[in-house]
Amino acid sequence: MIMGLSILFGLNACSTLPPLKATQPTYSRSFDTSNTALAKLITPLRQENPGLTGYHVLFDPLEAIAARLSLINKAQKTLDIQYYIWDNDKIGALALYDIIKAADRGVKVRLLIDDNNAKKMEGIFLALDQHVNIQVKLYNPYKYRNFRPLDMLLDLKRINRRMHIKSFVVDNQIALIGGRNMSNQYYFTSDTYQFSDIDVMLVGQSVDNISHTFDEYWNDSYAYPVRQLVNPQQHSLRYDSLKSQLTNYYKQVSVQNYLNLANHSDDFDYWLHNELNFDWVKAEVVSDAPSKIHGTAQPNEYLQTQLSHYLKQPKKHLDIVSAYFVPEQKGTDMLSKMSKEGVQVRVLTNSFKANDVWLVHAFYSKYRQELLKNGVQLYEFLPVLNYKDLKPYTRSLSREAKISLKSLSRSSLHAKMMAVDDQVFIGSFNLDPRSAKLNSEIGVLLNSPTLANEIHETLSQNIDAYSYQLKLTPDNKITWTKQIPTGSIIFTKEPKMSWWQHDGLQMISWLPIEGMM
Repeated sequence: MIMGLSILFGLNACSTLPPLKATQPTYSRSFDTSNTALAKLITPLRQENPGLTGYHVLFDPLEAIAARLSLINKAQKTLDIQYYIWDNDKIGALALYDIIKAADRGVKVRLLIDDNNAKKMEGIFLALDQHVNIQVKLYNPYKYRNFRPLDMLLDLKRINRRMHIKSFVVDNQIALIGGRNMSNQYYFTSDTYQFSDIDVMLVGQSVDNISHTFDEYWNDSYAYPVRQLVNPQQHSLRYDSLKSQLTNYYKQVSVQNYLNLANHSDDFDYWLHNELNFDWVKAEVVSDAPSKIHGTAQPNEYLQTQLSHYLKQPKKHLDIVSAYFVPEQKGTDMLSKMSKEGVQVRVLTNSFKANDVWLVHAFYSKYRQELLKNGVQLYEFLPVLNYKDLKPYTRSLSREAKISLKSLSRSSLHAKMMAVDDQVFIGSFNLDPRSAKLNSEIGVLLNSPTLANEIHETLSQNIDAYSYQLKLTPDNKITWTKQIPTGSIIFTKEPKMSWWQHDGLQMISWLPIEGMM
């Protein structure tokens, strides 16, 4: 028995990374994009705003997908795309269709996907990689492709660290970063539920920094060409068949209805060519180095360290929007101290029912009472939005794209944003131990009083419409207040949580696994 345990723990200390054949590194600077159509739009603006970053926030999910597809279609030289999740669904298919069209006209495409969620897509990625202008790599791969739990058993320390970055760079001129993956749930097309999320479109200095981060991951020893990992004998799909399937799918009426609605939601193409209007500010891109996934990062290679360096101490307002919020005791003490010193501290995270990772809720809930006691305002996102809170385009989407309002109203918060007085952070980074210590993340800190004030005011005016407000009773019990047209409803027990779920989460919260949340 002792010998068996020794062997098991010995195996867990060994890396299960598959062998990697040498490949030629490629870099964004290797491609001259200075004469592209996007460069002709952006370069004069960069010259007028040297050293600054122009930004445009994509709050609306339809504008977010319209921006991505429009920019793919405008690419002339390069597409550098990095995601944690890319699903085989409507959104994933539409983007791949446009990527293939871009590659057909000569655009060099580099697609980097974390391997944790790539199993169902690996045959598609392998077929896509057959195009002469498309390279696909999978990051931090599983060696045992058909029995992934074995990797977890033998190499959990490595497998538990994931590339959570979402970035999208077109012709080295425009970049998108934020919380949205390439999956239906992020763009109002899911049949089950929708994520409420946020991206930011960037031009100027920050794009250079994001391209550099992409190059670091693309050329890292954990980035494997898909053809070195995936056995073609296990997948019958080839490039010609993939292209044909995507073309036929693109022609479907429901797809065209959705695309028309997305394009009309904010008319992104017209904005880009006629009303191009970025707010130009000082900005800092912060990101985790690939060494974090290797477990060898130095303190200055962590996003959290970089963010702390650039972030000013709040004096008036601190608004935190984080899908997964586990402050740990250190963070709880820090937020409590700020609140006691007169800073208005507000946190919006998911309620139990809205949270798609219920384990996180077990460890977040440990700190609620202490935070509330010290004046921190807590709000929890509603799992179902009221019909009146669904915008007109949402109802139009339901009719035209044949998506049920029930699925559109089933919601989960996925945004990662922070407003600190006159600074705003947007990225893939949640305020939890996993983002801080395990996964690799990216974000941008914008020195924008205008945006910060807009966020502060929007939360003040609207937060009650889509969240419970948590309060303490005189005997330190938590209540949840939900606003309704006729007033408010106060819950004395956690909404939509059964007794066995409550007791189960409490027991889980005692386990020494908080650092993995």
